[in-house]
Amino acid sequence: MKSILTLVISIFAITSFSGPHFGRVRYLHDAVRGALIDLSERISPDRGGVIIMNRGTTGRYRKSHLNLPGELHQVGSLLLYRAGKDTGIRSVADDTIRFTDCFTLGELSAAIKKVNGIQGDRIKEGEVLLIPNPLPALIPDYTAGRTRTISPVRGLYLTGSSAGGGSFPRLVAKMKEHGINAVVFDVKDITGIVNYRSGVAAVNRLDTHEKRSIHNIGKMIRLLKTGGIHVIARIAVFQDHLLARKAPALAIRSRKNGGVWNAGNKEIWLDPTSRQVQDYTLDLTRELLDLGVDEIQYDYIRFPTTGRLSDAAYSYDFGKMSNQQVITSFLKRAHAMIKAKNALLSIDIFGVVAWGKECDIEKTGQDIRMLARHCDIISPMLYPSHFNDDFDGFPNPGDQPYHFIYEGCRKVIGLSGGTVAVRPWLQAFRWRVSSYNPEYIRKQMKASDDSGAKGYLFWNASNDYRNVWRALVPESIIQQ
Repeated sequence: MKSILTLVISIFAITSFSGPHFGRVRYLHDAVRGALIDLSERISPDRGGVIIMNRGTTGRYRKSHLNLPGELHQVGSLLLYRAGKDTGIRSVADDTIRFTDCFTLGELSAAIKKVNGIQGDRIKEGEVLLIPNPLPALIPDYTAGRTRTISPVRGLYLTGSSAGGGSFPRLVAKMKEHGINAVVFDVKDITGIVNYRSGVAAVNRLDTHEKRSIHNIGKMIRLLKTGGIHVIARIAVFQDHLLARKAPALAIRSRKNGGVWNAGNKEIWLDPTSRQVQDYTLDLTRELLDLGVDEIQYDYIRFPTTGRLSDAAYSYDFGKMSNQQVITSFLKRAHAMIKAKNALLSIDIFGVVAWGKECDIEKTGQDIRMLARHCDIISPMLYPSHFNDDFDGFPNPGDQPYHFIYEGCRKVIGLSGGTVAVRPWLQAFRWRVSSYNPEYIRKQMKASDDSGAKGYLFWNASNDYRNVWRALVPESIIQQ
């Protein structure tokens, strides 16, 4: 009884302390009710997940307000923020958005100002704010619904800016209308920026998520999953400019001067043989799986192929190996972890590797026969424009979309022994193509289907998918 009285008094103390802004808060009885529920859980704590029975269906849920930062306090169904120092509204929004149903910092900042009656943008130390649109106490646990079934997908690549922008909810609706059932979003591209607020120790220590563009990754995943869209998190593994700059010891070293190899060039590479480098990716992978993504996709999972390769020095933390053995052993570590969490691992490979030339395999470290043992899906980047002139006898490969998609997929399927799914990247950009139009897209789609591949993914670096949308419209509508 004493504990109950203490909690109730605390609630009223908080509401009084918060001053005139908090006078706008309604439904105080919810706070009291929530406090009593909280007390009951302390007396009889819950263990593990929560099973909710609703209208005859069963779903797995998890608590949404665990591990709140020190400034944020749950009082029943309310979230209160007490500023530990003078700060700004946007900073408060950044600290709290992942515990709300808001998607962008601008949206939450405006809502905080409105509900608390704030005119300016500054918050004084000690001031208490109501955080609007908090998540409910329980939200779906998408880690429980994952299956390792590989279904054909029709997917789009999205940059961090596209995935985290205010128009993303409308984009999800458009994808559903056009039959897109998968999204590959950038967790980390070659710039090295981690695009969401991460809890990984190295990311926080080096602040590699400072310029993130996805401010509420939980909301983003919920929007996709609610829309029935397969969620694929893309990580550029060994080409990472930001990490190489902030932690030069993790970059490939120069034999000649001991500094960062290839310094000053447009391609800066991490050392694939370094345990710290590999663990950085594995820690991000583990966190993303716990957030509920369905699949991890590794890109740039190779050695560099340009620059003074003879000047590159490696640490070989796992012992001296060939390039192929390094890449394969890392993949084996990752696949074991991902498989244990009931998720999928896909990898991107150079399209030319499908033709099986030893020189390409040795440089990249991408041996399809070896890689296929330790992943679920291989995505060859078979962009026709990326093959050299006169390749396979075609003066301009960019104008042969069917040939390169079909032949490339068939070769990868053959080299992998049919042990993994093959899902190619299709060219959704104009470069080195005489006539880039919806028909160009359709020819690639047909080639992929005819080859026996498990669906396909569209790539456009700037996310301009106008021709893809037109290609996906039924013929009956196009002819009207």
